[in-house]
Amino acid sequence: MVTELEKYSLVFQPCEKGIQMVRSIKESLKNKIGWFSSCHSLAHITICEYLADRATLSKIKKQVTEILKYENSQYVYFDEYSAFPKNGAFFIAPALKSKQFLKNKMQAITSIDFDTEMFKSTEPHLTVGRKLDQEKLAVAFENFKAIDLDFFCSSIFLRRFNPIRKQYDTIEEFKFGNLPKPPKEEGQLSFDF
Repeated sequence: MVTELEKYSLVFQPCEKGIQMVRSIKESLKNKIGWFSSCHSLAHITICEYLADRATLSKIKKQVTEILKYENSQYVYFDEYSAFPKNGAFFIAPALKSKQFLKNKMQAITSIDFDTEMFKSTEPHLTVGRKLDQEKLAVAFENFKAIDLDFFCSSIFLRRFNPIRKQYDTIEEFKFGNLPKPPKEEGQLSFDF
């Protein structure tokens, strides 16, 4: 029996207000430079992407649920526009403390055993557009100078790639448990007599 692999991603997602704000920024940029990669994707911060069959996905979901029991929620703030000029990504960057908070969560999640090839994101950011050439990046920076966006980060979302729409669909939310981390088990002391 052949099991079909599907493409999934784990992401942070802003609240509805944040989603609408990013949508309007994307729409405004699209009006200035025309269509671009990611112009129709829902606002998100990628943690990782991977291929999985149903059995592997089930194992991943159990591990994510377990690891998130001990993760805490907090507000995250995004306060500037930035870019990765190499791949033409224009994005909204988190403030320093928020960046560290998100990075810590990303590392905790990507440290589980995915048992499959995985792309890990290392720099948390809200993508506005991808694959923009230098000219389009310049237009983006010229038109978008100040940003003040925040949301209460209390969960991560599982998304499955929809090959018809060529976009990811959110299929499940995993809430942070906000439980205190259990103490690390100490090895038993040995006494030599």
